[in-house]
Amino acid sequence: MNDELPIFEIEDDRELPDPDEVPVRDRRVYTQPYDLVVDSLIEQISAKTIFLRPLSDRPDFQRKYVWSDFLASRLIESILLNVPIPPCYLSQNENFELDVIDGQQRIFSIFRFISNQFALQKLEVLKELNDLRFHEIPQKYQRQLKTHTLRCVVITNESHPEIKFDVFERLNSNTVPLNAQELRNCIYRGDLNSLIKKNVEYLPWLSILGKKKPDMRMRDEELVLRFYAFYMSGIQSYRTPQKHWLNDVAKTGQKLSPEQLENLEAAWKNSINVCLTWFDAKTCFRRGTEGKSRVINRTLFDLLMIQASKISVEIAQEKRADFLERFAHLMTDVEFSDLIGRAVDHTRRTKRRFEIWERTFEGIFKNA
Repeated sequence: MNDELPIFEIEDDRELPDPDEVPVRDRRVYTQPYDLVVDSLIEQISAKTIFLRPLSDRPDFQRKYVWSDFLASRLIESILLNVPIPPCYLSQNENFELDVIDGQQRIFSIFRFISNQFALQKLEVLKELNDLRFHEIPQKYQRQLKTHTLRCVVITNESHPEIKFDVFERLNSNTVPLNAQELRNCIYRGDLNSLIKKNVEYLPWLSILGKKKPDMRMRDEELVLRFYAFYMSGIQSYRTPQKHWLNDVAKTGQKLSPEQLENLEAAWKNSINVCLTWFDAKTCFRRGTEGKSRVINRTLFDLLMIQASKISVEIAQEKRADFLERFAHLMTDVEFSDLIGRAVDHTRRTKRRFEIWERTFEGIFKNA
C-alpha cells in the first residue's frame, strides 16, 4: 500500500479559522549561533551530544538518508571551493542534548565521506578528485574539510515549546514537508512516544487501517495521541490550535509513570477490541452507507474510542444491537453529519459532537 495515500478523511473547511482559537501568549523563541568545525561536529556526534539519523535512533521524525553519492560529492566539492552552505538547525532539549532539525542530509554526507564510505564522483571543478575517497585526496584538502566551519543555529531549551514547534514547521524545507506528528516526535520524545509506536503495531488496529505495518508518515500515531488526549484530559480541555493541544498531552506524556503507561496501553487495546465488537475492520471508524469509505473519519474515531474505553468487550457484545441501532439513527442526523464532515477541529463544533453523542447513547450502558 502507498504510504502517501490518506488514512483518514480530509474534511471540508479544514483551513477555516476557528473563532475560539486560543492564542499562544508567550511568543518567544531563543536561538544562538553554534558554528562548528567539521572535526568537532563529528566528535560530538560520536559522543552523543548531537543526535543524527541514521547514526542514532533519534531524532525519530527524521527520514532515512536519501542523498545519492553524486549529491554528497557536490556538497564536498562546494566546501572545498568555499561555496556558502545553508546553515543547519539544531534543537536543544532540557538535558542540553542537540537534535538535528534541518541539515541531516548535509551533515551525514560529510560524515560518510570522512569515514571513507564513498568516492567522489562527477565533480565539475576539482575533477582530479573524482573516484577518490577521503583518505586518498591530498592532505591539504583533508585538512580543509576537517577544519571547515559549518554554520549552525540552535533553538535553545528556553524557547516556549509551542513557538518552538511552530518554528520547526517554518524551518521544514524538505521536498515532502514533515507533518505535525513527525515534528512532535522530535520535541516530545519519551515513554509516551515509545508506547504510541508500540500501539500502532497492534494487529487489530492494523487490520482496521488495512495495513501490514505502521504508517511511515506517523499519521496513525497522531490518531493514537488524539485518543490519549481525550482519554486523559477530557473534552473540556480541548482547544485550538489542535496541534498545540496535542503537544500539551505529548509533553505530559514525558513524565508518566510506568503504571500510568501500562494503563494507557490497556485502554488502547480494550477500546480497539470493543470497537471491533461493534464493527468489522473495514467499516470501523468509517462513515457513509455501510461504512463504504476507505478512510477513517477522525471524529468517529474520537467518539467511538472514548465510548469504548468506558466498557468491556463483554458489555459491548451484550449491548451491541441497541448500540448499533442508535448509531445508525445518529448517522442520519443532519446536524451531526455536518459536525463530522466540516471544520471538524473547531472547539465549539468538537464539543457539540460529544454532546450529541452522549445524549444519543445516554443510559445504554448504565446498568451493564
